[in-house]
Amino acid sequence: MAARPLLLSLHGGAGALFGVLLFVVLFSGAWSLGHDDLREWLRAPAQAGGEALALERLLERAGEEGVDIGDATLLLPAPGHAAFSVCDARLDCRLDLDPASGRVLPPTPALDLLLNLHKSLFVGFPGRVLVSLIGVSLLLLCLAGVLLHSRRWRDLRRWRRDRGLRLALFDLHGLIGIWGLPWLLLFGFTGALSGLGALGTLLLAPVAYPQEPNRVFVELMGPPPPAAEGRPLASRIDLDRLLAGDAVRAPGFVAQRLSLSHAGDVAGSVEIAGIQRGLPSTANFERHRYRLADGALLGERSSAQRGFWLRAFIAVQPLHFAQYQWLGPGWSAALRGLHLAMGLGACLLCASGLYLWLQRRASAPDARVRLLQRLSQGFCAGLVAAAALLLLGLQLAPSELLAGPWPGRLFLVLWAAAGLAALLLPGDWPLARGLLGVAGLACLAAAVAHLAPWLMRGRLPALGSDLTLILCGALLIRHAWMQARAAAPPAHPRVTGDHHA
Repeated sequence: MAARPLLLSLHGGAGALFGVLLFVVLFSGAWSLGHDDLREWLRAPAQAGGEALALERLLERAGEEGVDIGDATLLLPAPGHAAFSVCDARLDCRLDLDPASGRVLPPTPALDLLLNLHKSLFVGFPGRVLVSLIGVSLLLLCLAGVLLHSRRWRDLRRWRRDRGLRLALFDLHGLIGIWGLPWLLLFGFTGALSGLGALGTLLLAPVAYPQEPNRVFVELMGPPPPAAEGRPLASRIDLDRLLAGDAVRAPGFVAQRLSLSHAGDVAGSVEIAGIQRGLPSTANFERHRYRLADGALLGERSSAQRGFWLRAFIAVQPLHFAQYQWLGPGWSAALRGLHLAMGLGACLLCASGLYLWLQRRASAPDARVRLLQRLSQGFCAGLVAAAALLLLGLQLAPSELLAGPWPGRLFLVLWAAAGLAALLLPGDWPLARGLLGVAGLACLAAAVAHLAPWLMRGRLPALGSDLTLILCGALLIRHAWMQARAAAPPAHPRVTGDHHA
């Protein structure tokens, strides 16, 4: 019992200190899980269906569009990524093609904003380390929460929704924390290892290889491709035939991308990267390299060849970003959906925790409480509203405008405006309620705007993104309504007829 006040202080204090930034990381992480699905969600109905063109023909189309295909990485069409993408070595994709027609698909760089926000908070490698530290704070919050609720097994099913907003959110906070604990620990642990592991690699590289620190990356990622010889390549093996032969040679291997190196040179090579069924890894570590001239195998690398600890570290990324393709299509889709649901639940867990902490101190708020209230309204509710309006804007905008900078700028301006409004408006202004209501309406409108052209053509799209938007929109509107109801003054006893009110 003596430790309970300490745990309460630790849980509440850590949540108050890191809550706003934790919500930003969790929300952008949930966005990252649905990033590929949202990109396909923006495709027009006319761009769907049809048999894929040969890879050589798609490469010709990329060359006609002015893209250098001598040293390029090609992302192959797959579930969740229906386009044929031509990228550079850093996977910065320059061109998306419809694999059935070779038509250029408009890029949507604005969708990458929240993906980059989750990875580095827009500040590069230091931001990546900071995001990992937020993962550590999530682990501490989970540990303190479990210790606080360790003897309250009745809370596993209790949700008192008819006794006010505060009590309903208190029970919901406990329900998500208890039932979602394995996923919360997964998010925190893998998120912490992702950035801190990279930092440790950078710091230890000069210790492991004092004369050649970059050698650690060669050991981790493999040697570079063979150097060019300066002689032109007369003819090369057909890429589709090479892929078919690789599938026969390595059963269970699913190709995801091709990397061409010195494609016009006699020493040119192509690397087939993908995932191996039953092996938690990524395309960065499962690779087969072939010579372009005759299709001879030059070498292959796999995480299965590494030691236990390195294999465990490699498994962090697919587990963190719900890349479950190594389990097969059925399990992959189910676990990815559950992963996204738990990510959204973690956002609700964080938001409800902030709300409860602020409500306990609402009667006598000090400067830090007022500041946290403004930050949570502007930068948490504002982020949700800006993201929802971004989706609505992208759905309604003409395709030629999707590639421009204005959608991303609109998102940043809306988010910044919400933050400034929270800092400048009076404290009793119902900003969060308004932002959540706007976000809910925008989610519903975006789903309707996407479904309408499909239904007008008598076709039905994949409904995962639309159903998620409809559910989120309904919940946001309901929560805004509940906040308005909770903030309303109680009715006069003469009106209610209850003289004991």
